[in-house]
Order: sequence, then C-alpha cells, then structure tokens
Amino acid sequence: MPLTGVRVLDLSRLLPGGQCTLMLADMGADVIKIEEPLRGDYIRLASPFDEHGVSPLHLCYNRNKRSLALDLKNVDGVSTLLRLVRDTDVLVDSFRAGVMERLGTGYQRLKKENPALVHCSITGYGQDGPLARTPGHDLNFQALGGVVELTGDAGGPPYVPGVLIGDVGAGMWAAFAILAALRLAERTGVGQFIDMSMLNAVMSFLSIHGQTYLSTGLSPGREEMRHNGRRPCYRLYPTKDGRMLSVACSEPKFWVNLCKLIGHDEYYDDYGARGERRTEVIQTLNKTFQSKTLEEWVAFFDGADVCVSPALNMRESFGHTQVQSSGLVREYQHPVKGTYPGTRPAPKFSNLPIRDSLPPPRLGEHSVEILQEYGFQDEEIESLLASGASHGGADPEGETISE
Repeated sequence: MPLTGVRVLDLSRLLPGGQCTLMLADMGADVIKIEEPLRGDYIRLASPFDEHGVSPLHLCYNRNKRSLALDLKNVDGVSTLLRLVRDTDVLVDSFRAGVMERLGTGYQRLKKENPALVHCSITGYGQDGPLARTPGHDLNFQALGGVVELTGDAGGPPYVPGVLIGDVGAGMWAAFAILAALRLAERTGVGQFIDMSMLNAVMSFLSIHGQTYLSTGLSPGREEMRHNGRRPCYRLYPTKDGRMLSVACSEPKFWVNLCKLIGHDEYYDDYGARGERRTEVIQTLNKTFQSKTLEEWVAFFDGADVCVSPALNMRESFGHTQVQSSGLVREYQHPVKGTYPGTRPAPKFSNLPIRDSLPPPRLGEHSVEILQEYGFQDEEIESLLASGASHGGADPEGETISE
C-alpha cells in the first residue's frame, strides 16, 4: 500500500479527523486512535445502531484503525504520548485551539521529541482570530462561510445543507496537507504544524463563486448564481409525480439537444436567460416536465446527449445500476460479527488493492500491543493499566448522541 510504514496518532473525535485518518488508513497507514479511556471517540455512541449495537458512524470512519486507550489528563498518559511521538510520523487532533498546549502536548513540545513530526490540528475556526476558541459544528461553518445563504429557492428561506461539507471537506484537505508535509519531511527532516480550519474548508468550496466575488465584488444570493438555479439550463424541475429532475445543460450544445427533444426549439438561445425571459422559460419547462413522471422522463432521455438525471433518495442512489457497477459498495469485517456493507475509497487505482485488514476497533482494544510495539516494557504497561491511564479494551460509557 502507498502509505505502508507511515504511523499516525489520531487524537481526534467525530467526523473531520475521522475522515482525514480514514483516508490515510485506507491507503495503508498505521492509524492509532488515541481515545479517552471511558467514553472514547463520541462517534461510537452516535445513534442509530445496527443489529449488533454498533454505530454506523463508527463503522464508517474507523475501519483499518487500532485503538489505544490513553488519558491525556493523567500525567502518565501525557508522558506516554510524548514517548509515542518519538517514533511517529503524523499526529492529528481536533481539540479547540489552545487545548493541546494546556495538556502539555502542543506542537512546540511535540517537535522537541520528534523534529520531523507532522502535526495537523483540525479546528472550527483555526488557531488564531476572534473565534479561535469558539465551539461550533458543520452548520455553523457553512452558515458563516456563505454556503447556507446560497442554498434554497429565491425569495424563500435558506435550507440546511444536506451534506457535511465542513466536516468532510476539512478532513479531506487535512489528508492532502499531511501527505504534502510528509513529502517535505522526507526531503528535509523537518516536520510541520498544519492549521486546518473547517470554516476555511467550507469557503474553499465556494470555488468559482468566491473568486467571482473577490474579482468583481458581486455577492449574489439564492437562484442568482451560475450553479445555484439562476440559469434555466441548470435547475431542478418538478415532474408529474412530485419528484425532481436535474437539468445541468450548461454548454449550449446540450441545451439545444434538450430543447429539441422536449419540443421547445424557440428556447435554443435561452440557456442563460435573465429577467422576464428567464421566468418564461422556467415556467414553460416546469409545465413541460410535469407532463410525465420521473421514471418516464428517465426512459425518455435514455441514451440522449443531454446532461439530465433524476434526483434520487438514498435507497435509489445505492440501488442505481451505475453505482452498483462501479463497485462503490463492498463488504468489510464487522467488529462484532460477520461483515457489513460500506463504501470503498472513491478513487480507483490501476494496480492497487483495497485495504481490508482491520475492523473498526473496540475502545482500547489494541492498547497493550501498541505499547509493546513502541518499546514499553511489561512492567511499564502494567503501571499504565493500574493507574487508569490506559486499559486493554472496554465498552464506551456515556450518553448516546441522538439521531
């Protein structure tokens, strides 16, 4: 595997850090989850649960990882972490700014143990600025970052986005940054501290819209931008059965093909219509698409050279022939019994197998073997277990996170 031999200590909880280290683990890195001995990563207690009492969120984010229970509020736990860092390539945390320093494990302290260490800290708002120590979750970052106000119908309220762009995006950006920092450390022997803000991750997804604002000063709202419903050629249209058909014929050739197929040659030049003409085109297409059911429109456009697809629910998406033929869903080892279905990494390599070596771990399941691998003697391990700084495996304690 590409990252075989890379050791990662993952101190994070919930999604952003989990996404980051999952990507590293799936590419072969040895990811060790450092978890608070009693509760562990909160994601373990996120409902709903499968038939074996395991959280799907835990199944999603913690495959191919090992778990070491370690209490960082215990002096023995801190000294253990500092010792582990000496023989580690990457450390990931998701504490609020300042927490690692208060624990005595900030980057300045860690790099004394290992100058080549790559330390990535994923926070809501970054290490500096007026909000650096403010709590938050994905919706907060999408709201502050401008995404929420771009989502929804013109004239109506904004919608809560259905995808965790800040969480997942920050994790993906962090994984990319870590790989770049590792490459640099190989050449120079010097590590990096990576300040990964979820707010910045959200705003990076503004992409061309953000650059348009920076270049022109234009700050459009809902249904006023190239890709959020302003143009008749790039919208959702209702069908006879109350479903939605996505039309994304951004290029004139696809729009012309669409108009020809649905009998509206008069709109060939109106894929980006504005004002009253825009309203006319949209109203006409609304009426046209409401003449058939979603299934009928899918059949109608089958094989046509147009950018049209149905808006599907989760069950339909995973059941779609394209998704099934891509092999996106595969079986993984379940931590309790048998196997469970999950998604493989999105990219497909020409000559690289999908890693499937470890099921999501129990809390602290690998504590003893990890400490042994790092050179701890039996009496040292026994002392850590006796002090409560670690344990050899247990079920997490604490309240369930509601669905």
